[in-house]
Amino acid sequence: MGSYDGAEVCELVGLFILCGLGNTYGKECIGLYRDDGLSVFKNISGPQAERIRKDITSHFKNNGLNITIQTNLKIVNYLDVTFNLNNGTYCPYRKPNNQPLYINAKSNHPPNIIKQLLDSFSRRISDNSCNEDEFNKAMTEYETALKSSGHKIFSSDQDLLLVKSKKQKEKKEKEKSFLSFTLGSASS
Repeated sequence: MGSYDGAEVCELVGLFILCGLGNTYGKECIGLYRDDGLSVFKNISGPQAERIRKDITSHFKNNGLNITIQTNLKIVNYLDVTFNLNNGTYCPYRKPNNQPLYINAKSNHPPNIIKQLLDSFSRRISDNSCNEDEFNKAMTEYETALKSSGHKIFSSDQDLLLVKSKKQKEKKEKEKSFLSFTLGSASS
């Protein structure tokens, strides 16, 4: 993990690069989070994708940075979500051999933290799952980690988590608001 200042610098550099790439390809096609980026271009051929890859690579090199780009992917692991562009689904993603680890139920953390763990866990899994099937698939791995940390989960708890997460998703969809920013060049 890097320092706070490193993360801030990374975000500033990312905004600078996004500004340049957004002017060329449109800001709705490209996104960056710290040192991870994702772009989606619809209906382009293989040679067009290769030209875009080379152009983006040269844009980074002009700024003294290196980048690794994979093109023509239909299934993408980005941060902690797997996107399947073929069928429009998404589900939680974990790197291989990276098992979830939670604070022990009997630890000396504040009681509110331990109490909210199940809710925050279910919210995260629910937000990263496109439907109930994906939620249930991901639930087994995380449920095992919670049990090994001393948390008690009953089948009614899983149903409760699913009900809560569905309600949270519905509420979130109703309250959705978008925050956007516009970067422009400074006028002299």
